[in-house]
Formats: sequence, structure tokens, C-alpha cells
Amino acid sequence: MATAPADVPTVSAALHAHAAAAPSRPALSAGDEELSYGELSALVTGLAGRLARLGAAPGERVAIIGQNSVEWVAAFLACLDSGAVAVPLNHRLSPAEIAGQIGQVEPRLVLAGEGLESTAAPAAAACGAALRALPRDAERSIWHEPVQRVSAEPPPDAPALIAFTAGSTGAPKGAVIAHGALTHASRAGALAVGTGEDDRTLVMVPLFHNTGFADQLGQMLMVGGAIDLLPEFSVGAARRALLRRPATYLIAVPGILRLLSQDEDAATMLADCGVACFGGSPMPEAWIRDLEARWPGLELFNIYGLTEYTSLSHCLQPRDLTARGDSVGRPVDGAAQLVVDEDGKPVRAGRPGMILVAGPSRMSGYWRAPERTREVFRDRWLVTGDLGSVSADGFLRLVGRASEVINRGGEKVSPAQVEAAVNLEPGVAEAGVVGAPHPIFGERVVAFVTLQGGSGLDEEATRRHLRGRVADYAVPERFFVVDELPRTAVGKVDRLELRRHAAMAFAAEAAT
Repeated sequence: MATAPADVPTVSAALHAHAAAAPSRPALSAGDEELSYGELSALVTGLAGRLARLGAAPGERVAIIGQNSVEWVAAFLACLDSGAVAVPLNHRLSPAEIAGQIGQVEPRLVLAGEGLESTAAPAAAACGAALRALPRDAERSIWHEPVQRVSAEPPPDAPALIAFTAGSTGAPKGAVIAHGALTHASRAGALAVGTGEDDRTLVMVPLFHNTGFADQLGQMLMVGGAIDLLPEFSVGAARRALLRRPATYLIAVPGILRLLSQDEDAATMLADCGVACFGGSPMPEAWIRDLEARWPGLELFNIYGLTEYTSLSHCLQPRDLTARGDSVGRPVDGAAQLVVDEDGKPVRAGRPGMILVAGPSRMSGYWRAPERTREVFRDRWLVTGDLGSVSADGFLRLVGRASEVINRGGEKVSPAQVEAAVNLEPGVAEAGVVGAPHPIFGERVVAFVTLQGGSGLDEEATRRHLRGRVADYAVPERFFVVDELPRTAVGKVDRLELRRHAAMAFAAEAAT
């Protein structure tokens, strides 16, 4: 596996190192556009000079909002080059939410993708930020600005970016990620799954998410691989992209990999794929067996990480997938793990508790939020908010997020465990399990399911089967059959939205 020199200080420095060594090697593509390492390096260097001209000095924030594009990648890397702090924003948020995040970081510059200038304009004006369009052919494009020489060489502990958490358990927080943390995370991911310069990945998730900017963009730039961009995910768009430029390395939640594997062109689409990583939820064993049978050369990795750790902290290797399929594996290079009880004391192997991680990829803290930072920092450890246990030989098993655990009359229910059981039911394509209000027990367990073509759902039979797989109090009280499950920007089942739907449904019933 070829990697950038061990001492490169930033991910963008890795780009330039590869450009110097092999300028014609394919680096980045999107639609009809294809850039070599030499071309991408020149694009990033020029844009870094334009950012500097507009006052994006080291430490100043630059907000980037838009769909996946060559310009987005160039802007992100140009920030790293110039020492400015990149702030990738979720373009799918409401205007009010976008304005709130822009106001929170007070950027010097806002770069807006196609159709997003009017959304970002009021917030940019309110904090005195310059607003420029990200597309190269736009009227007020950043690419029309003069270039200024940049000589910044940010140290490893300087902030590289501010990544906002999803906010499903409260207001979004801005995790400050240092250059050293991003560089280490990108390397550690490559070491964990064994990618190299001959690999190409299709980025199906939004680049503003750590899976996009660290596990795919950063990782491929560290090893000299190629990155293909999907502006926004749909099965049709992914099909066209994979048929045009076959990927050898993919990352997605299990449901997305399942959709791709069931496509009529799946045999061709996935023929070259040697590494597929999944995370966010367990993959049903039947789906794993199907993938292994149809693509014997495909290596499946279960990965786990979080925004506050830049991304990847654990990885389950293919050799352990069958015997240890209920876990997310062991810590990746440099990471450490600890499980503690409610008093913060370490628990014995196999006992559940709160998961803590430590290592060089940990965030520096939450942006301008020292109190919230202290809540999740315990010396070198980061409190993940997830519950789980560690086996005697170091495998981490997740129970779920502490905030998502359903409390049914004092009995704690893990939605992920119930989902895994429901997904085994014949005819069920995918399940999402949440808690809904209950007048006596506080919460009740409900499941939303999508069905395979032509299938129906016998609720009573399903409950009988589930009683043999989960505790009786964890069996869903109600099943809602839906055409599709709502998803977050990275493809995870959106439990927040499911809880809202469930609460509305029961409220409507109570009112009749």
C-alpha cells in the first residue's frame, strides 16, 4: 500500500506530495469531469490563494455549503492549505438552522453551492462574512477572485475544521478537529481496511459528514487513490456512477449496500469492489451471507466511529465477521477503549456501560463551548454517548445510544437489537425501532418496517417469532408498514423522525 510521506502535516499536503510524485495519476472525478493529482493540486493551490485574498487567514473560519462537487473538495482542501478553518455545513438543513450554525462560527467567508446563495446570504451579512458562489461558472464565483500567495504551514494541533454533530440528541455542536487528528484518522482508516493507490471510492454520503471528508476523501488522498463524487444519493445515480467508474472501495449503511446489491445491474456494478465498509447499524446475517455468496472476493468490514473522534475508532475485520458479528471489532491504530459504569468506574469484561475512546483523532473540543466540552472529556478520554461492552479479548459490542434506549416501565430496550431481530423476519426488507409515549409504562416499543416486493406482514406471527429472539418487553407493541424509512444525510434510519411519526399516530388514536 503506497501512502504519503509519514510526516505530512495535513491531508492537503498529502495531495501535493502525490502530485509531485505522480502528477498524471487519477485523483478526483464527478460526472464528466476528471482531474489528475497534478490538476487537483494546482486547483487547490490557486483557490487557497483566493481565500487568502478575501481575508481567510490562519484560524479564520470558511463555511462551505453545497452538494458534493469538485469545487467543494477544492474549497475544503484549500482551507487546509491556507490554514483557514473549514466549516462544512449540511445543505439539507432549514434556512434557520443553517443561519444558526453560520452565526455560531462567525466565518470570514461563506462559500455557497448552486441555489444556496440566497439561503446563506442573511446569515453571512449578519456576521459580516463575505459571500461567494462555489460553482466556477457562477456570476459571484470565488474562482473569479485574484490570487494571493499563501505560505501557511499549520502545525498538527492547529484547527483544520469544525464538524457539526447531527443534533439528534440536542442542538448541534461544532467539533473542532485539528490537522493532526484529521491526518491520523485518514491514515488509520486506510490501515484498518487495507486500501491503497490502486483503489477508487464512490462517495455516496455528503462530504460534510466525517465518512465523506475523512474515511473516503482523506483516506484516498493519503494513499494516492481516486475519488468519484455522487452529488446526492439515489440508487439510479449510484448505478450510473458505478457502471461508469467501477469502485473498489465503498462505505455505506447496511440498507444502502442492500439496495445496491439487489439492483438489476448489481453484478456489473459491484464486480470490481474488493472492500465494502458498513456502519451505523448492524447488518443482518442473511444480507452478509448473500453478499459473500455473490461476490466471493468482497471483504466486508463493520466500522464504528463518531464526529468527535474525527471518524473511525473501531473496525471488525472480515475474518471475524461470522464469529464476532455482534461486535464492531477492536480499536484501530492509535485508538483506545474503556467502558465505565454510571459512576465513571471501569466495568469488568462483558459488562455493559458507557463507551469511552481515546487517541490522536479525538477532537480538540466543542467550538466556543467549554462547559459542553467538559461534559464529554475525562482526562484523555472522550465520552461517546454510546452504550456497550468489551469482551475479554477486546471486541466492542454496541447496545445503542444512551439517548435512544427505550425505557418501558423501567426495562431498558436497545432499538438496534430489536431491529436486528425484526430484520430476520421473512418478507421484511428493513426495520426501524423507536419508543413512543405510553400513559402507564412511559414508553412503548414500536417498529416501522418496509417489506420485500409482494410480501405482507402477519403481526401476531412476527411477535411469536420475536419472543424467541428478544425479551418479552422488547417485542414491538405495534408495527407500521411504510414504503420507505426516513434517513439522515448519511443514510442512517432517522429515529428522531420515526419517533415523531409514532407520537403523532398514537396521539391521533387517543383523540378519536
